[in-house]
Amino acid sequence: MVLPFTVAYCDANSADEHLADDHRLALIRFQEPVRVDPDPRSCPVPLPELGGAATAEVWLSPRPVQAGMVSGVGYAGNGDVLFLQLRSNEYAPDALQPLTAIAYRRLFAVARAQGYPHFLRIWNYVPNLNQECGGLERYLAFCAGRRQVLDAVLADVETRLPAASAIGFPASFVPLAKEENVGKNGLRLYALAARESGEQIENPRQVSAFHYPPEYGRRGPSFSRAVLKRWGNDGHHLYISGTASVVGHISRHDDLMAQLDETLVNLEALLTVASRRAATPLQPALLRVYVRPASDPAPLRRRIVQAFGSAVPMLFLQADICRRELLIEIEGLAVSPAG
Repeated sequence: MVLPFTVAYCDANSADEHLADDHRLALIRFQEPVRVDPDPRSCPVPLPELGGAATAEVWLSPRPVQAGMVSGVGYAGNGDVLFLQLRSNEYAPDALQPLTAIAYRRLFAVARAQGYPHFLRIWNYVPNLNQECGGLERYLAFCAGRRQVLDAVLADVETRLPAASAIGFPASFVPLAKEENVGKNGLRLYALAARESGEQIENPRQVSAFHYPPEYGRRGPSFSRAVLKRWGNDGHHLYISGTASVVGHISRHDDLMAQLDETLVNLEALLTVASRRAATPLQPALLRVYVRPASDPAPLRRRIVQAFGSAVPMLFLQADICRRELLIEIEGLAVSPAG
């Protein structure tokens, strides 16, 4: 079977060349400020890129895709996978939990209506992620809203969780009068769903996020460390969740480079478990690196190259991370040799 889509980074200035391509499943733009694009396949992410470059991420399908918009959810499908995205406005910082629940209900409803009920990966971008409101950190409010819906829509929820990340960006909560501006200040999600499920992968070095102790929230983080999806007999995708310097359930190290080293060990552990399940070696095909301080990406890149080689495309973005003490988080896509 031909893989249902491939992913690559490209120069953002040339990304518009893909706009008219009916094989384009998704175009993820990293830019600040955000430019709203009515195309349901175009998803802006309000994070600045480190190092002065301007990069976009393109998902390409081997066959034409069908795109549309339903209930504010943009989607594009090719018969095997469905890309979805949703942007919502947020008028007050204490509205995040119900807003998240509404967004997730809409996301799952549209995916099921289109015939793709199994979520493989969800990306969550949350304004002011680490800000407290009413004594509750907004990340924990987001987690509570998400888990409320996952408990309702997923049978055996703790064995069916998609891979995920929750990344923060700064925003000011002011009402936006014009409809075309909706989503500039609020929660934004994009996701990948399929007709058949993938296999949940956990990291033996870490407590599963959904089993974290109560200090991480009464309804804590609900995601798998990765999801392995087999495409036909030989092709595999491994969708890797946001991975950081966490051992057990405890954050480790205060130094950026030490956190990076621990994160790389966690990534290696995930790849080892997934390769064993796939019965074939899996190698990173693309990495996205979120860094809290405005750092020079060059030493980070050199260290990652030592671990995974120079052929892996990498993107470095400045962002807030789910725990205040964490300085770096890495997510990505790994593939089998046939992929």
